[in-house]
Amino acid sequence: MKKPFVLHAVAAVLYGVLVAVLFFPVVFQSMQPASPDSVSPMATALALEKLAMESGTYPLWQPWSFSGMPSVGAFSWLDGLYYPGNILDLFHIDGLMLQLLHLVFAGSGVFLLLRTFDLHPIAAWTGGMAYMLAPYMVTMFVYGHGSQLMTAAYMPWMVWAVLRVLRTGSPADMGILALLAGFQLQRAHVQIAYYSWMSVALLLLVVLVMERSTLRAAAAKTLKLAVSLGLGIVISLQVYLPVLNYTPFSVRGASDAGGAAYEYATMWSMHPSELLTFLIPGAYGFGGITYWGYMPFTDYPNYAGIAVLVLAVAGAWSMRHHMMTRYLLIATVLYLLVSFGKYWSPVYDLFYHTAPMFNRFRVPSMILIAVVFNVSLLAGFGLHKVIEGIRSGGVNVLKAASLLLALLIVIVLLSGPWLETAIRSAFPAVPGAGVQLERIVDNVRWEEIRGSFRLLVVTVVVCFGLFWLRSRDVIGGSVSAVLLALVMMADLLWVDSQVLYPSPGSLRRSQLVQDHELMQGVSGDEVLSFLENRDGVFRIYPAGTLFGENKFSVAGIESAGGYHPAKIARYDILLDATGNLADTRTLGMLNVGYVLSPGRLEHPDLDPVFEGELRLVGGPVDVVVYRMEGAMDRAWFAAAGVSSGSPRESILSMLASPAGHDEKVFVEQAQWDGARYFVPGRIVSMDRGAEYTRLDVESEGDALLVLSEMYLPRHWTVTIDGRQVDDLPVNGVLRGVVVPGGRHVVEWKYNRSFFVQGQRYSLAGTVAAILLVVVGIFRGAGRRNSIDV
Repeated sequence: MKKPFVLHAVAAVLYGVLVAVLFFPVVFQSMQPASPDSVSPMATALALEKLAMESGTYPLWQPWSFSGMPSVGAFSWLDGLYYPGNILDLFHIDGLMLQLLHLVFAGSGVFLLLRTFDLHPIAAWTGGMAYMLAPYMVTMFVYGHGSQLMTAAYMPWMVWAVLRVLRTGSPADMGILALLAGFQLQRAHVQIAYYSWMSVALLLLVVLVMERSTLRAAAAKTLKLAVSLGLGIVISLQVYLPVLNYTPFSVRGASDAGGAAYEYATMWSMHPSELLTFLIPGAYGFGGITYWGYMPFTDYPNYAGIAVLVLAVAGAWSMRHHMMTRYLLIATVLYLLVSFGKYWSPVYDLFYHTAPMFNRFRVPSMILIAVVFNVSLLAGFGLHKVIEGIRSGGVNVLKAASLLLALLIVIVLLSGPWLETAIRSAFPAVPGAGVQLERIVDNVRWEEIRGSFRLLVVTVVVCFGLFWLRSRDVIGGSVSAVLLALVMMADLLWVDSQVLYPSPGSLRRSQLVQDHELMQGVSGDEVLSFLENRDGVFRIYPAGTLFGENKFSVAGIESAGGYHPAKIARYDILLDATGNLADTRTLGMLNVGYVLSPGRLEHPDLDPVFEGELRLVGGPVDVVVYRMEGAMDRAWFAAAGVSSGSPRESILSMLASPAGHDEKVFVEQAQWDGARYFVPGRIVSMDRGAEYTRLDVESEGDALLVLSEMYLPRHWTVTIDGRQVDDLPVNGVLRGVVVPGGRHVVEWKYNRSFFVQGQRYSLAGTVAAILLVVVGIFRGAGRRNSIDV
């Protein structure tokens, strides 16, 4: 028992060393990723962490972006909800180190999985290295998508645990699978987790078919898997009960079909021709301004590694009769077809229209991480076969492949000038670029293609050369495996280094900056200081390039702008209808007191009151602050309410209305038809926090009170003197309530019940899974003792 443990520990340590070398500036030089997707969540996370400390409760609503959004429900802040992270936090392991540890976890999972098939340790370790160093994984770290990286790290562990349950069906293995499934879901990248579960379902089907299981045996195995995975879902409910409560009202779940609209969902579809990047990373530009593929934009190529693919082909051929190989090939073909999205619609459309929850996801090309995982396993199989020896059949295949490679090289050399002209003519224009910049970009694109092709040729030649030497027993199995592993490592590290440390001539900049540079993106400055010292309750509107900036949340300044991919659907309609709120009447309705602009603005409603420096990660920006004339208070009374239909109808009617927002508003779910007029009211006092607003109001008759906060059903309840009443959608996005005459206390309060229930379920599910493991271990020990006797 000790030897396997030591072997796995050594493998993990080697993975850790490799990660430390690749990410040396992050591990040892206090550098951090500073892409927008890294910095924006960081600012919000700091604000929510501060709010949690002040309130003593886990914050479920953040008021600083897009005029307010859920936190857990929109995956804005999940610190403290990932159980393994809580344990590692005891050892003061921060978020970046946690992500890097998950890279080691990913490699170790592949190693463990391949060792269950009795692969040579070098082959198993190399397969794990291939998955861990996949450019996808490195890019997710660099560009601020740590949840994708950490969720993908569970893929090999999930497959390993599923195979264990299918083989033994023991309570211990069921408990381990439940814990792994639950923790993967807690990491909260649903789309990556979904692909893992797709793999589980397909693996079950392949195993049952290939083993020709009886109906009874198939039902028993399926039931055990279902119980394990169901318990995993229970473990994750502290995250997903709030998420499921919010999804129907978010931009990703509020379409007519209950998911993301088809065009939105398929924006990042993988064109079949772009699969060339699996072999030639620069085939469509490496990323950024040089990218000229079919997706809106991308920062990296979907590169699997040339040496990895060569060994994967060898593994698929040499172990083609193995059950796992057949599963990997079937799954790989299926995932490739799904990744095509709108470019090969029958397969993707089948899943989009029939598979549960599938239509809530965008970026079909994201499933390619499962392809990379499968290819890494096949590469491990291939290296194992090289260690065992290359037989005559393999030699014949090697001869044919070598001839094809030689023919390809000759064709490229003979058609070099023509080929360059043909490829250059296919480059699209760079939007907004002049002739000189476009020429520079095209030159970089061509150099990327040429350099990638050289890498392809050199790597394949070296691999084939090592295959020849091994086939003739010039080098032994272990030596050939180590050399091939080094070639694979160098191949992947070369591409990973282009992601991490792009060269000056690549037209891309490194996303890594020093800590102090990153902190200026979340620290105080002249603009924040000015806004913090303004009296009253107000929001700001960051205009132009500042619209997506979340820095203001650190200072507790509420913004009508911000950045988040899962906005409230009603608010997204408003943004679309107004060109990102480029309408001062709408800004006034949203209680926007100040407008921030990196340039001068001329508008009768805008009065310049301050000029100063706003420090961002990308550098300081000179900003002009304007005071909005005629902005509404956070709470106000409307003179009339017009019965309206859908949110879009309310918003468009409001924008077209000549009357001021305080004079006439549009009310959905109104208990009256047409227009209803109300008496004026007075707000005596207001007390507010992140999750409540309490108003003392009075009027001489029925009054229509409007609160300039986001309307979100199920999340907010409103009471008058403690009695719950209807919360009415006003002008498509705000909250309103009809208050009877007299003096009353009106309170809006956030509904925490889904989160509290989820916490209880998660704790109970985790305890149940651990008990399964303990019971299974004791039962197994008892059986072994009885056999020994």
